[in-house]
Amino acid sequence: MTRFVVINPRKRTVEAVTFDDVVQAMASVGLASVDHGVLGRGLGYCIYEHSLFVPPSEQHYCGLGGHLIAGPAVLYGFDHEGETVDLLLSQIPDVTFYLGVNDVEAAIYRGEIERPFIAVNGVRHWEWPQPAPNNWM
Repeated sequence: MTRFVVINPRKRTVEAVTFDDVVQAMASVGLASVDHGVLGRGLGYCIYEHSLFVPPSEQHYCGLGGHLIAGPAVLYGFDHEGETVDLLLSQIPDVTFYLGVNDVEAAIYRGEIERPFIAVNGVRHWEWPQPAPNNWM
């Protein structure tokens, strides 16, 4: 059994959970198609792969380690070999929940989080909260 941290912006909760693997942890919050990212050394996360393209009026957000997180997230620890290890609540950065677009924009303005964007060869093709780019989903 491995210890994970689940963040649910809709419920405004951060909780430690124990599952056999990350797939079970993801299923516990309804995640199937995911993207993985790294927040820092030994701290990974996964979210719904198109979560930032969900219309803001239908999404819930939080800030974590300078990143905008849209929808539920599963955080996990990993070692120098990439193996999943237990993660404690005390090991994650502070989580800030946002009420909606205005709160997120204010957090971006204050420098708490970065505005998510997609760029290819230095050219921005999309940035939050625009709708998904054509042929993306």
